[in-house]
Amino acid sequence: MNKKWLSSIAVVVGMLVLLFIFTTTYADFQQALERAEYKISHFVLISLCVFLFGVLIEWKALGRIIFEKRVKVNWLIIPAIILTILTFIPRLYWVVWFGIGQPFFIEVFIIPETKILLTAFAGILFVRALDG
Repeated sequence: MNKKWLSSIAVVVGMLVLLFIFTTTYADFQQALERAEYKISHFVLISLCVFLFGVLIEWKALGRIIFEKRVKVNWLIIPAIILTILTFIPRLYWVVWFGIGQPFFIEVFIIPETKILLTAFAGILFVRALDG
């Protein structure tokens, strides 16, 4: 089996493992919310899984960064870092800080589905920022 196939299989297995961790953590997170036992660790683990999933989407660029030691930081690093920080803030804090029914740019961090999409996009953007 050549190197390309092996790396592709490793990426797919990594994505499946991240999805498994995500789904089990999300189920635990929902149960904790029903019991009113909100734990920040659930949210951080969910965000981390989605972020790493976004990183693995850019697996070819990630391979260049890791194996060829070819890191070229470009201007995308600043929006990638800002978006990563904003998406790792739990939505409960967004509601406490700004309330519900806020402008569009605040509302996207409160809705779980858009927050997950933005977290994956932050991972993709981060790898692209390091690949040049």
